Amino acid sequence: MRQSVVWCLFFVGVAGSAWAEEVSLSQARQRWLRGNYEEAREAYEKLARQPAQRIAAAIGLSRTWESAGEYDKALAVVDEALALQPRSAELHARRAEVLYLRGRWAEAEKAAESALALHPENFPARWVRAQVYRDRGDLKRADAEFRWFVRTYTQRSDAGNDITDPEELLIVGLAGAENARWHNLSDQFKVILNDVWADALGKDKDFWPAEYHSGMLLLEKYNRSEALEAFDKALKINPHAAEALVGKGEAALQKYEITEAERFAERALKVNPRLPRALRLRADAYLAAGNVPAALQELEAARRVNPRDESTLGRIAACHWLRRRLDDFAALVNEVEAHNPRSAIFYYELAERLDERRHYEPAETHYLKAIERQPQLPWARNSLGMLYMRLGREREARDILTKAFEADPFNVRVSNTLKVLRHLERYETLKTPHFEIRYDPANDGPLARYMAKYLEGVYADLEKQFGHAPKKPILVEVFNNHDMFSGRMVALPDLHTIGASTGRVVAMVSPHGRGIKQPFNWARVLRHELVHVFNLDQTNFQVPHWLTEGLAVSQEGYPRPTAWNDLLRQRVPAGELMTLDDIHLGFIRPRLLEDWHMAYCQSQLYVEYLRQTHGAAAIIRLLEAYRDGLDHAAAIPRACGVDLATFEKGYRTYLSRLVAGWPSRQKAKPRTLSQLQDDYDKDPSHVDTAALLAEQYLLRRRQAEARKLADAVLAKAPRHSLAAYVKGKLLLAAGDEAEALRVLEAAVDARNPEPKLLRLLGQLYTERQDWAKAAEVLEAGRKAEPDDSTWLADLARVYAQSGQTASLIGILREQALRDADDVAVRKRLARLLLDAGQPAGAERYAREALEIDLRDSASQALLLQSLRSQKRDAEAEELRRILAE
Repeated sequence: MRQSVVWCLFFVGVAGSAWAEEVSLSQARQRWLRGNYEEAREAYEKLARQPAQRIAAAIGLSRTWESAGEYDKALAVVDEALALQPRSAELHARRAEVLYLRGRWAEAEKAAESALALHPENFPARWVRAQVYRDRGDLKRADAEFRWFVRTYTQRSDAGNDITDPEELLIVGLAGAENARWHNLSDQFKVILNDVWADALGKDKDFWPAEYHSGMLLLEKYNRSEALEAFDKALKINPHAAEALVGKGEAALQKYEITEAERFAERALKVNPRLPRALRLRADAYLAAGNVPAALQELEAARRVNPRDESTLGRIAACHWLRRRLDDFAALVNEVEAHNPRSAIFYYELAERLDERRHYEPAETHYLKAIERQPQLPWARNSLGMLYMRLGREREARDILTKAFEADPFNVRVSNTLKVLRHLERYETLKTPHFEIRYDPANDGPLARYMAKYLEGVYADLEKQFGHAPKKPILVEVFNNHDMFSGRMVALPDLHTIGASTGRVVAMVSPHGRGIKQPFNWARVLRHELVHVFNLDQTNFQVPHWLTEGLAVSQEGYPRPTAWNDLLRQRVPAGELMTLDDIHLGFIRPRLLEDWHMAYCQSQLYVEYLRQTHGAAAIIRLLEAYRDGLDHAAAIPRACGVDLATFEKGYRTYLSRLVAGWPSRQKAKPRTLSQLQDDYDKDPSHVDTAALLAEQYLLRRRQAEARKLADAVLAKAPRHSLAAYVKGKLLLAAGDEAEALRVLEAAVDARNPEPKLLRLLGQLYTERQDWAKAAEVLEAGRKAEPDDSTWLADLARVYAQSGQTASLIGILREQALRDADDVAVRKRLARLLLDAGQPAGAERYAREALEIDLRDSASQALLLQSLRSQKRDAEAEELRRILAE
């Protein structure tokens, strides 16, 4: 993104009086560069009393006020100095800078012309004039000014008269970057970074603006790591460099780290509460969270600083569009067009904000307007190409991104996307009535053909449920390695998932792709992502995050994870629940990882509550309401016939009843060994404390102390479960299994079982092959800890060894339900069900096994056998042919 000058300032002067030895211009400037703004201001105010220092001191003082956001004072200081020295080119140039920063273009241009009349090569004045020309749409004159800087830099270098002033070098780099963008001179970016701005830092090690602008140029190319390094270097020099803090926030926003972006915006605004770029960053964070009014408030504050800045105005236009204030939108468009008929930045920023909110059609329109107005700028072209990728329009994306890359080969996202498109050239496409499946024939041919039938089945199911069918075929891409999958979805290599959807495209890495440690349930992934495709298409991309995620999770067909239930146990009684007004923050701006999990959990339960309380048709009505642009407060009454407050109250009651029916998993906070020792010393008669202390001694191999305490507890309470467990462990270690068994059996408490005791007792019965008793205690443990899957594994062993096939099948079914990616359990189930004469059940689990690992030969054989057992020979033969390939 182009950068308006903030730090292109003229430095003059050395101390010329005996008094200045106390504080020189160079010392004052250093304090300013290091962020000691008040000290610098005080120093400049003293220096300004000396006639010989007045000009440089006034410029420095103006800078200190600008750094604090006191722009009127920054201008007033210069105006006062000009009243005394009206023929100072430096003061006129500084005045032009401040006026340009405030969007007062005519006055800024006039001030720049005054400076240039006195000194034709004044760099700050020429740079202000160049920016005014550019922002007015006078591109020919702006281009001539940008070229002047590049030409002057080269001519002076050739003549052995190198530019050495760091601020002038900064301006040369900024103008050179514009020249490079406009004329596709991508090699010049390296020259700017490695020569021009590096020289500026070489001349003044405190000149952090060179590091800041280097970071911004790198961030423009999505070279995030080097950009952050540059920002950190700037902040090491000046911890109060608000612009560098904003740069780090913008880098965070590129990765959707909303909370981090907000944090940097807040830090920057503490330094300069009126910094437009910081206000825009905070507005972008609000927009990402869906809070358009709050974003508009920040943007209006930025607009008051500079009412002509198209980066601000484009965002404001987006807010008007999102709030359906079309008259305000049209008025703002007319205002911008009147100021600049070539207002590409305005349309680009508008398109970006709409693109981020998934308003793809108007985003495309405004990207095209930006390209039409200034085709030489890369940003709209880059973003339009990425939009076409999200929409599955890959041929159009290739054309536009190829041109963009030729103009700017350093843009990481463009480069990565073109790599993905080249990678896809060797893929084949399988077309079905509703899908186009793209796959690597060398890696995933059978998977694609098997997947085709599965996808059509899911499509028919979802079409029936949602009463809707997407208008166009759905593009499904199966990548043979994770890096290419990540590049396809975010144009960067660090997407930490295995499947994703853009609404028009579903992409997934192959279960046998490079970068995948073990096969996963690809069918579950596809079903989840297809729900998003249906919901987004049905609502014209306006379905809220909670609803489509809740529907997608519900469609997976698996129970809630234990971790989600634990969160519900904690948060429902405490009243710590999200609502429809803030649940989206759990997805995009979670305070804790648990908040992210809770957002998914509550979304799934919102859908469950909707379906059970208001019927399945309410979900379709709700989707249609969001399609029509309604918010929650209007959509819920239309879909459910109750107002939002009543709906939320019913939902909370539903959750309370749900949690009330679960066995408690609340446990006292574990005490440390020292705490237990202190508590025991205070009250040795407390048997629970003594038993816990005995267990801690056991864990630390202090057997004698553990035995003494356990015996003392059992003497007082012969059936104390934890003490019996400790005593049993000690007896087993001593080889006295019979006595251990007696102690453990005597302490079993059916009403309040101790899981550790039950597990140890179950282990003993299993070793003795006393299957009936082993099953009895293990089932008791499973009941006591229903969310602990290790009881199922222990029971499966017992039922298998004892030949209790029906019970084993029941346990294996539950294991399969708890682990969507477990092939072994499903194969075992299919085999058992075939042997039991239940081929339909065997077919189900053999299919589920293949939906994890299609290459598993045993699962293939089981499915073929189950089909033939059901006299479905033609289907079996078709499957055999697919698998044989």
